[in-house]
Amino acid sequence: MPTDPAPETTDYDWQPYQVLVPRVGLVLDRHGVRTQIIWPGEYLVRKSRSLRKWMYRHR
Repeated sequence: MPTDPAPETTDYDWQPYQVLVPRVGLVLDRHGVRTQIIWPGEYLVRKSRSLRKWMYRHR
């Protein structure tokens, strides 16, 4: 049974992202996931499988 090749990147993989305007979002750090202000800068971003929201992590 042939299978389709997996896409190179999906929403659930960490991808580089540049934030230009401060916003409130989910931030992943060593203590877990928290809702806080995301300041302009470079982040890694992916979609949460359980929460269905975008999660940010410092590079």
